[in-house]
Amino acid sequence: MLAVTAVVLLVTGAGTAFALRGYLLARTDDQLDIAARFAQQRLGQLDGVPARGSLQAVIAPSDYLLELRRPDGSLTRMGSLQSVPGRPLLDRAPPAPPDGNLSPATNLADGRYRAVVGRTADGGSVLVALPLEPVRATIRQVLLTEIAVGLAMLLLLAVGGRLLVARGLRPLDRITATATAIADGELDRRVPPGPPERTEVGRLTLAVNGMLARIETALRARAASEDRMRRFVADASHELRTPLTSIRGYLQLLRQGIVGDPDRPEVLRRAEDEARRMGALVDGLLFLARLDAEPALRHEPFDLVAPLRDSVSDLLAVQPGRPARLELPPACRVRGDEDALRQVMANLLANVRVHTPPDVPVTVALRPADGYAEVEVGDRGPGVPAELAGRAFDRFTRGTGTGGGPGGAGGGPGGAGGGPGGAGAGGGGGFGAGGAGSGLGLAIVAEIVAAHGGTIGLDSSQRGTTVRFTLPLADPDPGAAG
Repeated sequence: MLAVTAVVLLVTGAGTAFALRGYLLARTDDQLDIAARFAQQRLGQLDGVPARGSLQAVIAPSDYLLELRRPDGSLTRMGSLQSVPGRPLLDRAPPAPPDGNLSPATNLADGRYRAVVGRTADGGSVLVALPLEPVRATIRQVLLTEIAVGLAMLLLLAVGGRLLVARGLRPLDRITATATAIADGELDRRVPPGPPERTEVGRLTLAVNGMLARIETALRARAASEDRMRRFVADASHELRTPLTSIRGYLQLLRQGIVGDPDRPEVLRRAEDEARRMGALVDGLLFLARLDAEPALRHEPFDLVAPLRDSVSDLLAVQPGRPARLELPPACRVRGDEDALRQVMANLLANVRVHTPPDVPVTVALRPADGYAEVEVGDRGPGVPAELAGRAFDRFTRGTGTGGGPGGAGGGPGGAGGGPGGAGAGGGGGFGAGGAGSGLGLAIVAEIVAAHGGTIGLDSSQRGTTVRFTLPLADPDPGAAG
């Protein structure tokens, strides 16, 4: 920037000096022309007067130098600058034009004088000259002034530019410091607000802070996911080890002959139950893994009323004495996988069956609104313990069953046709029952609902528990839902 400014100032100064020189020379030429013509006229009028008197009458005291050469060759000089070193200027100047006009202005004596030559009435020659030193002094003064002004401007530009650049880079320094702090692990650091948003640096600050917020969210989500995965692997290992240990123990009893014939069927039944439990756990883990990797769910329109009604019928087939109430519209078409949503209802009602006494009422309601269908499954049971309610949808979260009916902690009634990918083993509600559940039921429910683009939540108190989840309607117009 300074180099460009210096070049511009240099070119401007040179152009100014060149233009000023041309102007001053033109003005000098005009003065010489006027003085020379006056000298020609005056000398013609004073013909016959002594030469010096004639010259004194023509040239008043000034910077002009006048040289007169008579036809006989004699030379007379007049003017305040009479001592010109070397030959007379007339000997160095071009000859006077014979037509009485003046010669073009010429620099003489190594450029120290500028002169014109003309003819006199008696055939002689007259030269009028002016020194060029005043012109050169003026140009030098202008150049020195321009140099001083240019240097001052460059100095101001250098100092001011440095201050402006330092001020402009200060936000970038803050961005650099913030990035360094984040690299050191301070993920919550942000660039302090600085310039207004309308400036480039202000917009950059906003963009960087937005990017940092997204990066922090992504990193924290990744850390949380890795933490959940570690807990999941540890819990899965523990959950699989328990039934395997039981089966191994029962088989050792049979192999060693410790169990008598009367007890052999009971031992085999218990081993089979543990194997079934382990199979349900493996199927649930496989289904969750598939949902995590790539949900293989259909998204087709269907009437949600029928699966809800069927799920309640399955529950009543297992517990005929349980009071049940349905609050369903005539029809409500949603978009999703019908088998997977039957699995959702099977798991939710299995939790009701396992965790509440058989005489506790259950309510299943469906309400379409705002482009979504809200499903509500509630009971009047003892509720979920407060320490478990916040993580009810986490994997391997269990509560204590309160006396489930037939089927204990097995799968949902009838398995609801099995979820996609053989997830019919999701049974044993999210909390398990009597320790026999897999602890994956509500986790599967949450994953299926999320894969459909819905939301799910749980409200629980001593007066009962209610699970609500939403699903997108096939037709966003609520009037089309029923």
